[in-house]
Amino acid sequence: MFSKLFSWLKKERLEEWAKKLCLMVLEKMPDEYSIYREELNAGIIGRIIPDLHSVPCRYNVFFDTSVSEKYERRSEPYFNLKGIVLSNTNTSNIEFSICFARGLFAGFSLSTKEKIDLTNLQVNVENVQKVLQIEKLPEDFWKEFQSIHEKYPQINISEICQVNLDGRCIYHLFDIGDGDFVGYEMSNGFVKVCHDDSEIISNIPNLDEYIAMAE
Repeated sequence: MFSKLFSWLKKERLEEWAKKLCLMVLEKMPDEYSIYREELNAGIIGRIIPDLHSVPCRYNVFFDTSVSEKYERRSEPYFNLKGIVLSNTNTSNIEFSICFARGLFAGFSLSTKEKIDLTNLQVNVENVQKVLQIEKLPEDFWKEFQSIHEKYPQINISEICQVNLDGRCIYHLFDIGDGDFVGYEMSNGFVKVCHDDSEIISNIPNLDEYIAMAE
């Protein structure tokens, strides 16, 4: 599904493109953001999945846990940097925002689904604003997740994010290899999402075998 709408990414891995783009933006920011450049260079991006239904188009980050565990600062707030504008010789006035959570780079959004050529990219941060996020994930999800986490403490909370696939809201829990991941859907419980065709397999009775695959 992603390859049809993002066919230009065949020439360059999405994760590599995202890293380059976000580094170019963060290099324009004050020194206090250097820690996030360090995270990107250390390889915090394990995988990127675009949310094709969101406007603007959001790119969700699934962490490389060996990196995120090193840099996570749980007391740090969730916030976005908004008001960033990107331009190059082919396009102009592309709105860009970048997300942070618990001291970690956590994703970004673009006002277009079209390819942004990073050659001669101009980054304008004159009107950038730091916006604190009061709401993180829905409270009803966190209430259910508390009992899940008690049974499966191996789940890294910093990896949880909301992903919309074909109109269904899935909460990513952990990766299990080959781009697949186990998630949680409020109406169906645990689900497996297959990366190749974005198939959602419901009715997973328990997570034991999948957690063993992830370890």
